[in-house]
Amino acid sequence: MAAFEKRISKDGKITHRVKIRLHGRSPVSATFARLTDAKRWAVQTEAAIREGRHFQSSAGKGKTLGEAIDRYIRDILPGLKDQAHRHTHLQWWKEKGGDTALLNVTAPLLTEWRDDLKSTPYLAGKSRKPRSEATVNRYLASLSPVLEAASEEWGWIQDNPCRKIRRGREAKGRTQFLSDNERTRLLEACTQAKDTPELLIIVLLAITTGGRKGEIVGLRWRDVDLKRRRITFVDTKNGDSRTVPLAGPAFTALQDWAKIRPIDDTSLVFPGRTEKTQDKPLDFQRSWQTALQRAQLNDFRFHDLRHTAASYLAMNGAGLREIADLLGHKTLAMVQRYSHLTQDHKASVVERMADAIFGTSSQ
Repeated sequence: MAAFEKRISKDGKITHRVKIRLHGRSPVSATFARLTDAKRWAVQTEAAIREGRHFQSSAGKGKTLGEAIDRYIRDILPGLKDQAHRHTHLQWWKEKGGDTALLNVTAPLLTEWRDDLKSTPYLAGKSRKPRSEATVNRYLASLSPVLEAASEEWGWIQDNPCRKIRRGREAKGRTQFLSDNERTRLLEACTQAKDTPELLIIVLLAITTGGRKGEIVGLRWRDVDLKRRRITFVDTKNGDSRTVPLAGPAFTALQDWAKIRPIDDTSLVFPGRTEKTQDKPLDFQRSWQTALQRAQLNDFRFHDLRHTAASYLAMNGAGLREIADLLGHKTLAMVQRYSHLTQDHKASVVERMADAIFGTSSQ
């Protein structure tokens, strides 16, 4: 509650001191020349404290959401992955509420803006389409680190209001993977890509290591250890490098490629074709699409090779933790979609355990 105290100085000047005390919160106070100003400040400040918007530091006074976004884009975003999408998302938030005082950006206000984002169709080609729950979640995920930095690093706000917003329920991720017949057809089609012999190696690496497209084409020879049969993905989505083993035809194909690769100044395993692009990863999209047509594979994306690797691992006895480690996931949530494929392996594990303990296998 707010308490007001009238003060008269020796020269007869009158001021009004207001002090707000709320249970569990540090008291705050201010002094005004007019009682009306003191009362107005008390009402606004008490409401801000109850809503978690009050911040005593002077660092955040006068700062807007737009200023926070601009600073984040300038100082932090350049060192992160997926900059283009994040930048697009942040520009939307800036246009929506960039002039809003940062201290007034609350969870209820962000929820209102989020709902506007969800209900406003965007232009996709020649038609307008609504944004999915997953897309809206990505917009919030791009804004949250901005407010986190404003709170933890810059001291502009007390906490990050994005933490209080419930995320929308997303559809389950794709688990499409190649059958034995489809895999045979695809690999055969890749061998026919005479202008792009790297395509077969790239596809084999994707199937056996679960590497993403960018991780594979971004490989450099210093990250390839043929002696120990392993490669290290350095430029990964989550920023952490990971080492995966090389095996089977993927190892053989990469070993052969190391012997015949062009001798030039690039360190890339799969460099671009021309002098202008030799320092950039190979663009094999046209050859990939041709291979899909030859293999008669519809609605199949390169990223589905990653799902194929995970599914093969699950069906051949790998646990979810092992799959997560190989694919570079920090939590098991992303690999839960493959749990049904591990059931036969789990059954065999239980059978072996029962046989070891009781000396007999169940019939």
